Amino acid sequence: MTGSSVRGPRTTGASSIEEQRRRGRVREIASRATLILAVLSLLSATIPPLWPRMGLVRDLVPELVVHTARPALALVSVVLLLTARGLRRGNRLAWLGTLAALAVSVVIHLAKGPDVLPALVIAVGIVWLGAQADAFPVLPTRRAVRLAIVSTVLAVAFVVVLVVGMIVWAIATDASAEQIERLGRIVVPVTYALAVCFVAALLWTLLSPRRPRRLSPADHRDERERARLMVQRYGSGTLDYFALRDDKDWFFTGSCVVAHSVRGGVCLVSPDPIGPPEELGLAWAEFLDFADNFGWSVAVIGAAADRLPDYEASGLRTVYLGDEAIVDCPTFSLEGRAHKSLRQAVNRVERAGYSTTFHDPATIEPELRARIEEMSEESRHGETERGFSMTLSRLFQPEDTGLMLSVTRDPAGRVDAFCQWVPATAIGGWSLDVMRRRTDTEGLPNGLIDSTIVATIAHLAGTGQRGLGLNFAMMREVLEGDPAESSRMEALTRPILQRLSQGTQMGTLSTFNEKFDPGWVPRYVVLDSVELVATQALVLAGAEGVTEIPVIGRFLGNIGAAS
Repeated sequence: MTGSSVRGPRTTGASSIEEQRRRGRVREIASRATLILAVLSLLSATIPPLWPRMGLVRDLVPELVVHTARPALALVSVVLLLTARGLRRGNRLAWLGTLAALAVSVVIHLAKGPDVLPALVIAVGIVWLGAQADAFPVLPTRRAVRLAIVSTVLAVAFVVVLVVGMIVWAIATDASAEQIERLGRIVVPVTYALAVCFVAALLWTLLSPRRPRRLSPADHRDERERARLMVQRYGSGTLDYFALRDDKDWFFTGSCVVAHSVRGGVCLVSPDPIGPPEELGLAWAEFLDFADNFGWSVAVIGAAADRLPDYEASGLRTVYLGDEAIVDCPTFSLEGRAHKSLRQAVNRVERAGYSTTFHDPATIEPELRARIEEMSEESRHGETERGFSMTLSRLFQPEDTGLMLSVTRDPAGRVDAFCQWVPATAIGGWSLDVMRRRTDTEGLPNGLIDSTIVATIAHLAGTGQRGLGLNFAMMREVLEGDPAESSRMEALTRPILQRLSQGTQMGTLSTFNEKFDPGWVPRYVVLDSVELVATQALVLAGAEGVTEIPVIGRFLGNIGAAS
């Protein structure tokens, strides 16, 4: 999925973001108000009117309408429940459907009771919602419209056949009025229930977020190479190179690119938008416009602290996610009591005759490449690469030039461990992509990965480079923070997170990183409104491969699959 540079006059980033925030707020209010009205209408359909009857209105409304008002109001309530979902995603059809349903609801409220106060409240809602058309730009796809038309024709045909069948049966059997009435008491409720189910399924289809347009493999590759040029020119953060993952798409505007992937109607963004600093605010606003036109909610994974103002200004919510470990290579030392365990591991590997060498994977010798690929495949046990924001998930692709491999081999030349690093000029060094250790051979010395990282730190320090980005420690500040300085929410969530971290990487990665005396850089997740948080969290967890969490982890594997 791509986006071209915006044509015509471009507003400032601040004004565009403010407009995004306003439209998002309108959608939240409209969705929540419609949901509340739907619930109240359902209650009104089942509870006797609380207001005295108005004889004039009752005289003006046909008796048939009065008797059918309650079931009709229940159907309208179901429609409103579903259009509330579409309103939150900016769906134009949901906007029109809500206005129509609310208008019908006003008539029914007056007809069935009448209920004057609910009718007045809904009428005010109609006036306000009717003035907010610009907040609902999303149109259904042609495929969805065709499916809706065909389904409606089939449903109407079914009802016609059912009614005609009843008439034919009555004539053929000379059924009595009592038999027909008894049959009607069965058929009418069943038909009504089927109608409700049909309307619900139809609206769910029509009001669902639009799927992204899929490019051909060749076009997708061309887009990635276009994004690569922008990453090479403007990308400097430790996560920026991961914008080039194969499962991401790219939105281009001006000199900026936003890497993203749409999964279950959620548009996951990672890393932060890349481009000239002065254009990033406007680029983000234009990307939100792009996502709005498809009805996607937006979430950002691994957001940097300096980008949070733009996200918050556009109405999104930022939540602390964890910390990234950054080693300062020139000042790193194995000396001291605190590094005794790490120092022993490095010495143990050195005594076993191991050595670590450094290579550009794009120019590595074919024989060494084959050895690395064999060891990497064995150590993965056939599992797919995990992670969406901090892994590249590929090795030895010709286009990936300028990467670095740290390869640790035994005296016979067998590859027993390696790490791949991507460039990160913001820290004057490199960021960890993947690390692997051989698992099919017994008797290997403990500490192969530790030794590989220490050798890499020494190599960078010796070549005048500064930073080395390691693993990400999820919720580190909450897990390890001082209870006396914790907020009330952190105090409540810490025991839960500590329990979840047992047996998972939440705690072990932080402990692993601590050995190298890193500095900690906070990262954030950016989420949409409260009602979308649960869906976004599940999609995020599935995309990142968080399948270790007890009980719920097993269900996340397919949720994060790209649409």
